[in-house]
Amino acid sequence: MVAKKKYAKCILSKKLIREIPYYTGKSLVAHDGELNADCSMAYHCISKPISFDEPHSHNFVEMLCFIGGNPKNIMDLGAEVVFYLGGEKHVITQSAVVAIPKGLVHCPIIIRKIKKPIVFLEVSLTRIWKPAGAPKKEAYRAGF
Repeated sequence: MVAKKKYAKCILSKKLIREIPYYTGKSLVAHDGELNADCSMAYHCISKPISFDEPHSHNFVEMLCFIGGNPKNIMDLGAEVVFYLGGEKHVITQSAVVAIPKGLVHCPIIIRKIKKPIVFLEVSLTRIWKPAGAPKKEAYRAGF
Protein backbone atom coordinates (compact mmCIF):
# COMPACT_ATOMS: atom_id res chain seq x y z
CA MET A 1 0.00 0.00 0.00
CA VAL A 2 1.34 3.45 -0.97
CA ALA A 3 1.10 6.06 1.74
CA LYS A 4 -0.98 9.10 0.83
CA LYS A 5 1.18 12.21 0.60
CA LYS A 6 0.22 15.04 2.92
CA TYR A 7 0.64 17.86 0.38
CA ALA A 8 -0.47 16.16 -2.83
CA LYS A 9 -3.67 18.25 -2.65
CA CYS A 10 -1.55 21.35 -3.29
CA ILE A 11 -0.72 20.24 -6.84
CA LEU A 12 -3.59 21.12 -9.15
CA SER A 13 -3.61 20.12 -12.77
CA LYS A 14 -6.28 18.60 -15.00
CA LYS A 15 -9.28 19.97 -13.12
CA LEU A 16 -8.15 23.53 -13.95
CA ILE A 17 -7.98 23.00 -17.73
CA ARG A 18 -10.94 24.41 -19.66
CA GLU A 19 -12.02 24.89 -23.26
CA ILE A 20 -13.17 28.48 -23.75
CA PRO A 21 -14.21 28.96 -27.38
CA TYR A 22 -13.08 32.56 -27.87
CA TYR A 23 -9.51 31.81 -26.73
CA THR A 24 -6.92 29.75 -28.62
CA GLY A 25 -6.35 26.24 -27.31
CA LYS A 26 -7.01 25.33 -23.72
CA SER A 27 -7.07 27.71 -20.76
CA LEU A 28 -5.97 27.14 -17.17
CA VAL A 29 -8.64 28.62 -14.87
CA ALA A 30 -9.00 28.82 -11.08
CA HIS A 31 -11.93 31.15 -10.37
CA ASP A 32 -13.93 29.07 -7.88
CA GLY A 33 -11.68 28.82 -4.83
CA GLU A 34 -9.59 25.92 -6.19
CA LEU A 35 -6.35 27.61 -5.11
CA ASN A 36 -7.49 27.64 -1.46
CA ALA A 37 -6.18 31.21 -1.23
CA ASP A 38 -7.54 34.73 -1.46
CA CYS A 39 -6.50 34.74 -5.10
CA SER A 40 -7.89 33.53 -8.40
CA MET A 41 -6.19 33.29 -11.77
CA ALA A 42 -6.57 32.29 -15.39
CA TYR A 43 -4.14 31.73 -18.26
CA HIS A 44 -5.33 32.09 -21.84
CA CYS A 45 -3.72 32.18 -25.28
CA ILE A 46 -5.00 34.74 -27.81
CA SER A 47 -4.21 34.51 -31.52
CA LYS A 48 -7.00 36.59 -33.08
CA PRO A 49 -8.54 39.97 -32.30
CA ILE A 50 -10.90 40.08 -29.33
CA SER A 51 -12.40 42.74 -27.10
CA PHE A 52 -14.00 42.96 -23.69
CA ASP A 53 -16.23 46.00 -23.93
CA GLU A 54 -18.15 46.53 -20.72
CA PRO A 55 -16.58 49.08 -18.33
CA HIS A 56 -16.73 47.74 -14.77
CA SER A 57 -14.88 47.70 -11.46
CA HIS A 58 -14.18 45.14 -8.73
CA ASN A 59 -13.98 45.27 -4.95
CA PHE A 60 -10.54 43.64 -5.19
CA VAL A 61 -7.20 44.31 -6.88
CA GLU A 62 -6.76 42.72 -10.30
CA MET A 63 -3.65 42.27 -12.46
CA LEU A 64 -4.05 41.66 -16.17
CA CYS A 65 -0.88 40.51 -17.90
CA PHE A 66 -0.26 40.68 -21.62
CA ILE A 67 2.83 38.63 -22.48
CA GLY A 68 4.53 37.82 -25.77
CA GLY A 69 4.15 34.15 -26.62
CA ASN A 70 7.79 33.58 -27.65
CA PRO A 71 9.56 32.20 -24.55
CA LYS A 72 12.91 33.46 -25.89
CA ASN A 73 11.60 37.05 -26.03
CA ILE A 74 8.48 37.56 -23.94
CA MET A 75 8.79 41.36 -24.22
CA ASP A 76 7.93 41.17 -27.94
CA LEU A 77 4.17 41.27 -27.51
CA GLY A 78 3.41 41.00 -31.22
CA ALA A 79 0.02 42.66 -30.76
CA GLU A 80 -1.61 45.93 -29.79
CA VAL A 81 -3.79 46.17 -26.70
CA VAL A 82 -6.02 49.21 -26.25
CA PHE A 83 -6.90 49.38 -22.56
CA TYR A 84 -9.11 51.92 -20.78
CA LEU A 85 -8.45 52.72 -17.11
CA GLY A 86 -10.72 55.24 -15.42
CA GLY A 87 -11.79 56.43 -18.87
CA GLU A 88 -8.18 57.01 -20.02
CA LYS A 89 -7.07 55.27 -23.19
CA HIS A 90 -3.74 53.42 -23.03
CA VAL A 91 -2.08 51.56 -25.91
CA ILE A 92 0.19 48.63 -24.99
CA THR A 93 2.61 47.31 -27.63
CA GLN A 94 5.11 45.44 -25.45
CA SER A 95 4.54 42.90 -22.70
CA ALA A 96 3.06 44.54 -19.62
CA VAL A 97 1.11 44.00 -16.42
CA VAL A 98 -1.84 46.29 -15.80
CA ALA A 99 -2.30 46.56 -12.01
CA ILE A 100 -5.90 47.66 -11.42
CA PRO A 101 -6.66 49.04 -7.96
CA LYS A 102 -9.83 48.04 -6.15
CA GLY A 103 -12.75 50.15 -7.40
CA LEU A 104 -11.09 51.50 -10.59
CA VAL A 105 -13.36 51.33 -13.62
CA HIS A 106 -11.62 49.56 -16.50
CA CYS A 107 -12.48 48.41 -20.03
CA PRO A 108 -12.98 48.25 -22.84
CA ILE A 109 -9.94 46.11 -23.63
CA ILE A 110 -9.36 45.68 -27.34
CA ILE A 111 -6.65 43.25 -28.44
CA ARG A 112 -5.81 43.77 -32.11
CA LYS A 113 -3.05 43.69 -34.70
CA ILE A 114 -2.03 40.24 -33.49
CA LYS A 115 1.03 39.00 -35.40
CA LYS A 116 1.57 35.91 -33.22
CA PRO A 117 -0.13 34.31 -30.21
CA ILE A 118 0.07 36.15 -26.90
CA VAL A 119 -0.50 35.07 -23.31
CA PHE A 120 -3.28 36.74 -21.34
CA LEU A 121 -2.90 36.07 -17.61
CA GLU A 122 -5.47 37.27 -15.09
CA VAL A 123 -4.65 37.40 -11.38
CA SER A 124 -7.34 38.66 -8.99
CA LEU A 125 -6.99 39.08 -5.25
CA THR A 126 -10.24 37.33 -4.46
CA ARG A 127 -11.01 33.68 -3.78
CA ILE A 128 -14.03 33.58 -6.13
CA TRP A 129 -14.19 35.49 -9.41
CA LYS A 130 -17.16 35.33 -11.75
CA PRO A 131 -16.52 36.69 -15.24
CA ALA A 132 -19.29 38.73 -16.82
CA GLY A 133 -19.49 36.25 -19.67
CA ALA A 134 -18.19 35.81 -23.17
CA PRO A 135 -17.37 38.81 -25.35
CA LYS A 136 -20.15 39.65 -27.77
CA LYS A 137 -19.72 37.83 -31.08
CA GLU A 138 -19.15 41.11 -32.89
CA ALA A 139 -16.47 41.99 -30.32
CA TYR A 140 -14.07 39.37 -31.60
CA ARG A 141 -14.47 39.79 -35.30
CA ALA A 142 -11.32 40.02 -37.40
CA GLY A 143 -9.64 43.36 -37.82
CA PHE A 144 -11.29 45.81 -35.41
